[in-house]
Amino acid sequence: MTRALLVLLALAACGGRDGTVATTSPATTPPEAIAVTVVPAAVRPIERVVSVVGTLAAAEETDLASETEGQVIAIEADLGDRVHAGQVLARVRSDVLEAQLREAEAAFEKASADETRAEPLRASGVIAVQEYERVRTEREVTRARRDRLRIEVERAAIRAPFAGSVSARLASVGDYVRPGAPVFRLVQDDPLKFRAEVPERDVPALRVGQTLRVAVDAYPGETFLGTIARVGAAADPVARSLAFEGEVPNADHRLRPGFFGRGEVLVERNARGLAVPRSAVSTFAGVTKIFVVDEGVAHEQPVMLGTDLGDGWVEVVSGLARGVAVATSGLSRLSDGARVTVKADAPPDA
Repeated sequence: MTRALLVLLALAACGGRDGTVATTSPATTPPEAIAVTVVPAAVRPIERVVSVVGTLAAAEETDLASETEGQVIAIEADLGDRVHAGQVLARVRSDVLEAQLREAEAAFEKASADETRAEPLRASGVIAVQEYERVRTEREVTRARRDRLRIEVERAAIRAPFAGSVSARLASVGDYVRPGAPVFRLVQDDPLKFRAEVPERDVPALRVGQTLRVAVDAYPGETFLGTIARVGAAADPVARSLAFEGEVPNADHRLRPGFFGRGEVLVERNARGLAVPRSAVSTFAGVTKIFVVDEGVAHEQPVMLGTDLGDGWVEVVSGLARGVAVATSGLSRLSDGARVTVKADAPPDA
């Protein structure tokens, strides 16, 4: 009985005032540091472009028609031929006109000689002034007839109005043509026009003189440079877009009118833009963020992104300073203030 009482008193002394038994807990263990790789935010040249699709068109295109009536006696150019301004492409029969021209030239020479003989006779009073005026008038009439026939003979030769390429031949030797009948289609293909449209939201960034890059399916992997030449004055109210034209040099004539092209208009270039690897960016609940690593601690940093550079890097417009280290792995385990250790096996592009 006495021994049991002593045991109870000992237990009471070890317990709290409420009679419970006191216990001790081990010290709290700090969370383990998260292993991450880091990359410093880099200074990169940043280009902002507006992407469009469009069509290459000839700078000039025209149907060359006969200006005189007659039979085609010669074709001196064909499909695909390069021609220079003034080059004869076809000839219409003009032998009758040429004969009339020779007759007119002879009449003009006779009238000129008559005027030469009449000049001293008028001065000496041998012939009346009215007679002299008639001789002068005859000379002018014959000269006008000669000049008109020269023009008609010249028109029997169909000439290129500008340097370009023949895109179609519409007549053959022996065909009888009338004035206005198309004989050739000619295109001016250096430079070419690139016609496209931009959405209304991109119109403020579009200006004449900006660099234009065009790619076509015919030459994969190649880019052809040009410039914005003209910007439309009114937008399409249905498509909500604005048309523009660029000029693309084509000295080697590899590009052809009618090619479909994918274009980029360079609207802004920043030689010292700030960029981070795409793997450093995470988005949660509509917030885009990165984790900046400083002295073994990760700090959550909201950022605003810009242009995707296409090589695994992305532009950061705001929210980040140059040179800071950003985490590129383990983002799903990180939180603001988390302890980290930096792994040595950083990605090669670091």
